[in-house]
Amino acid sequence: MNKFSDFAEKANPLMDGRKMSLDDIIDKDGRGGKEIIVLNFRIKNTKYDDAKNPRCLTVQFAFPEKENEHYVFFSGSSVLMEQLENHKDMLPFTTVIKRVGKYYTFS
Repeated sequence: MNKFSDFAEKANPLMDGRKMSLDDIIDKDGRGGKEIIVLNFRIKNTKYDDAKNPRCLTVQFAFPEKENEHYVFFSGSSVLMEQLENHKDMLPFTTVIKRVGKYYTFS
């Protein structure tokens, strides 16, 4: 009898965590954001036909004072996607997400 785990492709690990709005953690206009630890991310096609960006970013993170409590946020930010794709070998890392004009960036 075959065992599923012996032949199935390894899927991306499930990104567990409580959903949190990006607005709850970002640095708005220099007023200070919350430092987070970016643990993992996934970029997939969005399920919304009218989205400006056809891709959706899911980020799994924790707060430094509560490293065992995981959270996730979702974004269509192409800047955040590009930064994560370019620096995925540096995960996990600490950062503050800033809103600069109309876009978000890690700092």
